[in-house]
Amino acid sequence: MAYQVTARKWRPRQFDEVVGQDHITATLKNAIDSGRVAQCYLLCGPRGVGKTTTARILAKALNCSARQGSNPCEECDSCKSIAASTSMNVLEIDGASNNSVEDIRELREVVRYAATEGTYKIYIIDEVHMLSTAAFNALLKTLEEPPEHVVFIFATTEVQSVPDTILSRCQRFNFRRIPTGQIADHLAVIAKAEQIEVEEGALHLLASRADGALRDAESLLDQVASFGGEVSKQVVGQVLGLVDRDLYFELVGAIHDASPERVLDLVTRAIDEGADVEEFVHGLVELLRHLLFVKVQGGTDKLDVAAEDRSRYDELAVDIAAEDVLRMMQSLLDLAADLRRSVQPRFRVEIALVHLALMGRSVDVGQLLQRLQALEGAAPGGQGRSAAGPAAPPAVVERPRVERQEPSIAQKPRVQQERPPVAEKSPMQEEPPPIGERAAAQKQASPPSVAERPAAVAHAAAPATERPAVANQPPSASGAAQSRDNADGPSFEDVRQGWGDLVQAVRDAKPSLALFLSGATLLGLEAHVLKLGFSADDRFAMAQVNKNRDSVEEICLQKFGRRLRLEGVIQEGGETVAKEKAPPPQSDPTVRSVLDTFDGELV
Repeated sequence: MAYQVTARKWRPRQFDEVVGQDHITATLKNAIDSGRVAQCYLLCGPRGVGKTTTARILAKALNCSARQGSNPCEECDSCKSIAASTSMNVLEIDGASNNSVEDIRELREVVRYAATEGTYKIYIIDEVHMLSTAAFNALLKTLEEPPEHVVFIFATTEVQSVPDTILSRCQRFNFRRIPTGQIADHLAVIAKAEQIEVEEGALHLLASRADGALRDAESLLDQVASFGGEVSKQVVGQVLGLVDRDLYFELVGAIHDASPERVLDLVTRAIDEGADVEEFVHGLVELLRHLLFVKVQGGTDKLDVAAEDRSRYDELAVDIAAEDVLRMMQSLLDLAADLRRSVQPRFRVEIALVHLALMGRSVDVGQLLQRLQALEGAAPGGQGRSAAGPAAPPAVVERPRVERQEPSIAQKPRVQQERPPVAEKSPMQEEPPPIGERAAAQKQASPPSVAERPAAVAHAAAPATERPAVANQPPSASGAAQSRDNADGPSFEDVRQGWGDLVQAVRDAKPSLALFLSGATLLGLEAHVLKLGFSADDRFAMAQVNKNRDSVEEICLQKFGRRLRLEGVIQEGGETVAKEKAPPPQSDPTVRSVLDTFDGELV
């Protein structure tokens, strides 16, 4: 008989021989025993995990005439013909080469004929995701209501490419990647039966290289066995181009010891032995992953590696912190992504590894603080403090509040009497206005004359004899400050009397802003700053007034002949100045117009 590769020779023939897919084989066996056979099965998963093999075992079990239990007998004519791929009742179709509508139309015509022998006529479509969209649509009706003697079995590695309309008509089984330990144990059984001398560490290397695919591991075993002699780790590394795992352990130790010269020597040794740069980085990441697993789990009991490597992982995990392992893994994963675009991949690897070696170890902040406290306690000046306990926080010394007191009338200089009357000043002798007023005056085309000024200014320009003397009417402390600060502008009483006209002027320009101003309370006027009080619920109104204060200040300049700075404050307690009762919002023309238009009401 001609030579057969290990993957074909050791293909499972019973459900119990399928490796690592117990959750699927148990379900199919129970379905066969109970007679709950579906019209379509979808087997999906990565390559080399037993999808097509399970489909053939299921086909043999359904048509086996001498079946005992759920496994096929392998002795009847049906089982032998299916194993030899000569059965007329089990048709295997390649989805990649039979993906047109014509192929599906031909399949629909054939499924109407009953099986020549056995109970079912079974159609196995491998790589079903390769069918075209039109072919899937043509298969929908037949797949949903097939003849009673027809069973479809689909196999695919890209289940995301299968339409949902197909998935909803199938029983889906997800095949998993086979663990490395189970692959190594199965390879040991094959090697013993084939009389191949192999080391345990070599089997784990082959299983790890297969990445969960048993068929790949069996193919690698064939390749290494053909080299001749005993299959050892050195032979596996030499044939497959793998890097010796001892070199990885030495490299991680060199990085931890901050020895860049050793790191460069180990990289050179790996490259000189013929290792691929990307494969070298991949192997180092895998070792760091196992090391992180040991650090997190606290031991190697659950680690899926060879027994001889467990002790080395334990020794290495004692000195390296988990934070350092995470940092190295992150750097190497970023490096692996950049190697595909790099012109000098070896140079990039050397830079990354030297950078890790010179980076130093990570330090826990809590431990660092404890060390600093220990050093402070050991200092000559810190013994008494550490013995007496933690030092009390420094006392907060409150500075005495100095209340501003206005001088009495007798102590005040009589500025009002010594200053010449305002009416006697000529326009050329007036003091220059502040910078803010000067800029506002420049915006106007021509400054207003004395005759055109408002009544408030005319009132301010009245002779001094018409004003009451300071000694005859002593003002309060705040009133004295306001009269002194606002000697060359409108008084607070003038602003209060003209506030309604100002709000109306603002309403003509910006109706919404006037609504916010009408709810404010006049608190005082100091140094040309008009303070407006708002309640805690009117923060939005205060924000809008502060946002549009420039427009209101321009109107103040026109009304009072002086630019007043607006300042909104929140009134925490009682009002310092009696608040005039604001008119209800319904009296505002704009609000009343909106209410009439939309038939609304204020809440």
